[in-house]
Amino acid sequence: KDYWGGKLKDKIKGRISGDKFGRLVVRPDSGDPATIVTEVIKILLEQFKEDVTETPTGHKLLPDYIRVLQGDGVDWESIPKILEKLDSEKIAADNIGFGSGGSLLQKLNRDTFKCAFKCAEITVNGQARDVFKDPITDKGKASKKGRLTLQRAEDAAHFSEADKYKPRDGDNGVPGGTGFLHYSPCGKYVTIASGKGDPSKDILELVYRDGALLKDQTLEEIRKRADIPEGPFLATA
Repeated sequence: KDYWGGKLKDKIKGRISGDKFGRLVVRPDSGDPATIVTEVIKILLEQFKEDVTETPTGHKLLPDYIRVLQGDGVDWESIPKILEKLDSEKIAADNIGFGSGGSLLQKLNRDTFKCAFKCAEITVNGQARDVFKDPITDKGKASKKGRLTLQRAEDAAHFSEADKYKPRDGDNGVPGGTGFLHYSPCGKYVTIASGKGDPSKDILELVYRDGALLKDQTLEEIRKRADIPEGPFLATA
């Protein structure tokens, strides 16, 4: 609302002029798809209301220079729900496009095991800064902040109870939560965030950095390490 329909509004509207055609595509993320999509389009309709038109069926249509793309939680079941919600608000279906990958098949993807890779630290003018994701609409997607180390729990014994990570408490809570100690469910390991860990005690090994492979591992080695007692790979070794 503040950027697309405020600070950057004139640049977005200027994408179409003369023989030049350009379109900004806004991609929402997280939360209930039908609700999020509808709310985003309603905001855009309000911010660009001077150029909004109405279709022959009486549905509101955004100007050609801006549209919405939904690529989160899209499958054969969610698309009709999204379109039904838009129709109930008299919003044209032409405002949105859909993108879907694994959800069109067996829906076995990175979310099956809650696996994701996210930027945790950046360097600006020589100064390190924590980076994290903490969407209000999906607490399960909150990420860890800053430089991380994975250590054994006993290595964090000198920290206090207040240093344990606590998620954002409601919409007005601290973005990213508080604390920097993220313990594993078994309690044997802890990820220490915000650069407060000890790199010399980091259990993880550096494998890949700046485009260079530093540690080559065979598929057989990886299978053995990932196996369970009496599992399929160790049994055939």
